[in-house]
Amino acid sequence: MNKTLIPKEALLSAGKEIVAQSGIQSLNMREVAQKCGIAVGSIYNYFPSKGDFIIATIESIWAEIMKGLPSFTLSISFTENIILLFDNIQKVSKKYPSFLQLHSMSLTNTDKIKGRETMHLYFSNIKRTLLEALNQDPNVIENNFSNNFTKSDFVDFVFSNILMLLTNGESSCDFLLEIIKRIIYK
Repeated sequence: MNKTLIPKEALLSAGKEIVAQSGIQSLNMREVAQKCGIAVGSIYNYFPSKGDFIIATIESIWAEIMKGLPSFTLSISFTENIILLFDNIQKVSKKYPSFLQLHSMSLTNTDKIKGRETMHLYFSNIKRTLLEALNQDPNVIENNFSNNFTKSDFVDFVFSNILMLLTNGESSCDFLLEIIKRIIYK
């Protein structure tokens, strides 16, 4: 085995390859090291624990999801942004089987806190962009929202339902889109 350092990206790439082939529950340091042609201990030069490596791999997959959203933009309607988001998460989820269902269960209790913080960061960015898209959509009926029915709560509801649909393996978000249209458009 080669004991030289390799780029961190190569380790994450190997980890993502394992997740793509066998699911995140199959991610183990020995197989990553074997794929990279290094000793297992060399991985710990970059990641203090297996949990840190899993979190970095999950983060890399979410970065891939976000990278695939170049047109997740304010120049299109809120519902068009929903379709882009759903389709892209679905595409990446197909590449990484059971990713949405199992990523939090692959961590120890201590690492779950770090994992949740990572997820919260990505989810917050997605929801912030959706809220901006909702605010910029000229066809939204403004007086539909109130102190008890805020745009922020609506975006949280929509995003939670997108994740639920994807976790349940639904192939489209058409029903959710119909609900959104009936609530926010004329």
